[in-house]
Amino acid sequence: MAVEYTCCETKFFLNIGIIVFLVIFAGLMSGLTLGLMSLSLVDLEVLAKSGTPKDRKYAEKILPVVKNQHLLLCTLLICNAAAMETLPIFMDSLVTAWGAILISVTLILLFGEG
Repeated sequence: MAVEYTCCETKFFLNIGIIVFLVIFAGLMSGLTLGLMSLSLVDLEVLAKSGTPKDRKYAEKILPVVKNQHLLLCTLLICNAAAMETLPIFMDSLVTAWGAILISVTLILLFGEG
């Protein structure tokens, strides 16, 4: 059952803001999963020791995060799943239940899995 808001109510804009944040957050977690999990530990260690100064600086910052790959992967996947599961809850207060599911799945496919 959708809650109807009139134009310019605070709760309406708060829900829209949360929905936008959740879509961006899910896309960020998906991109970080792809980007960080594709880095090789050996390549990062080589860059940290013998790369250009800029590469060394970046590799030294990323290496501690990527070293614990299982924890990194679980954290990114749980955050992504939480954002994707929370999206229809906030969407449901604006549209009908089936509309919330349809819109949230479409948004996640466009921005979170692309």
